[in-house]
Amino acid sequence: MKNQFTRAKLITAAALIIFGAAGRYLLADLPNIETITVVSLLAGSLLGGVWAVVVGLAVVASTDILLGNTNILLYTWTAWAAMGLLGLILHRRDKKTVRHTLELTGLGVFGNVLFYLWTNFGVWQIGGLYAHTWDGLMLSYVMGLPFLRLQLMSTLIIVPVVSLVALFLWNGVPVWVTASKRAHTFKPAAVVHAGKSE
Repeated sequence: MKNQFTRAKLITAAALIIFGAAGRYLLADLPNIETITVVSLLAGSLLGGVWAVVVGLAVVASTDILLGNTNILLYTWTAWAAMGLLGLILHRRDKKTVRHTLELTGLGVFGNVLFYLWTNFGVWQIGGLYAHTWDGLMLSYVMGLPFLRLQLMSTLIIVPVVSLVALFLWNGVPVWVTASKRAHTFKPAAVVHAGKSE
């Protein structure tokens, strides 16, 4: 748990949660076009530890209050937690902006497929829409394909765009803060001498 709750991580987690929740709420009328994938992946990749799961679940929990959920809530929530754990795979990787963005996007696509398989299994198991047979399970997957297609399109657009911005800030802000601190603490020799001579 060491260094899990530093100021930088708390600010980043809060920003990801706010962005993810706002995006989910604003895109609610567009099926499977969402921002939870990208914030979950970024939480796992950038923050690591418990944040890999907490950020995505915080987004889902906070927005479910307004948007509601279905009887397969257990399946959707665990699928989002798994998305964050996928991001955790990249936690110790170098955060070079373009390469890491591609890695996150690839994991996002893989995560979408897992999400589709797991949640459609949930629909088949407890959703009451399909017969509890092999054919019923296959039908649930076939009927879910349009939603998978939309989620993949969402991931291929939203994950790279948001990741590029997030990684630019993640890599740049510490440099800017350090440079700012140095600029404020630096006193030119002439000023120091002038102070002494007075």
